[in-house]
Amino acid sequence: MASTATITPIRRSSGGAGPKPLVRAGIYTSSTGVYEAPASSRYQLSLHLGAPVWMACGWGGRVARRLQCEGDMDLTPEGFTGSWEDEEPASFLLIDLAPALVEQAAAGIGLKPGKLGMEPQAQLRDARMQHIAFALKAELEADEPNGRLYLEGLGLALSASLVARYASARDGLRDSQTLSPSRMRRVVDYVESHIEEDLSLQRLAEVAELSLSHFKTLFRRSAGRPVHRYVIERRVERARTLLRQGQLPLAQVAAAAGFAHQSHMARHIRRQLGAAPSEFRTHDA
Repeated sequence: MASTATITPIRRSSGGAGPKPLVRAGIYTSSTGVYEAPASSRYQLSLHLGAPVWMACGWGGRVARRLQCEGDMDLTPEGFTGSWEDEEPASFLLIDLAPALVEQAAAGIGLKPGKLGMEPQAQLRDARMQHIAFALKAELEADEPNGRLYLEGLGLALSASLVARYASARDGLRDSQTLSPSRMRRVVDYVESHIEEDLSLQRLAEVAELSLSHFKTLFRRSAGRPVHRYVIERRVERARTLLRQGQLPLAQVAAAAGFAHQSHMARHIRRQLGAAPSEFRTHDA
């Protein structure tokens, strides 16, 4: 029968003064032997440190032997039990994330937290997640740590990277995913009804009810062009319509179409339509 591993803390974060900190992190060493991790109400990421170690790990009775190298990460979502058996002493960074952080990250990219359905994963190798995890390690080792807010900021960044990676691999952020028809219609209608305004990406993302980064990605996939280019094209079309009506001076046409000034309008009309604004007028205003 295998011996039970001894887990020894080297450094641990305080996680703040509250009883349920959003982020807890610690550097640990483990002896040879088996460690059975009970189910947790939080998300746990374990980052292997130091020399490669052969180990057997798994969840729900499914155990596989693998060579764990520095930077390899194991994910244990809330509610899962896990088992680890190191063939040699090992060191690791354990990061413990509150569900609230993961839910906040999921909401930021338009995913419903209850629909994540995360499952355990072994040997995650993600450069961004590794970078954040090593920043957490440096914070633990610092003589003058930056404090709770910094720790929570890293925890949120790690949660966002985890959710984005997991959703991309599953059904949340597939490479083929685009804006839903209803979201696209809301954005298009908003652009048309506010074309004379100085539209911002943030406002359009709010109309779509998505985070800024997620909105930019999905809009480009849906429209085949970046948001700013789409808006410019719509401004040009609005200007062409007004020019053909021939009721407004060029400067007012530019303002009504949302251009900064008349020459700004002229430049984009020439670029998009290959003609000067005056060529679209039925008569001079």
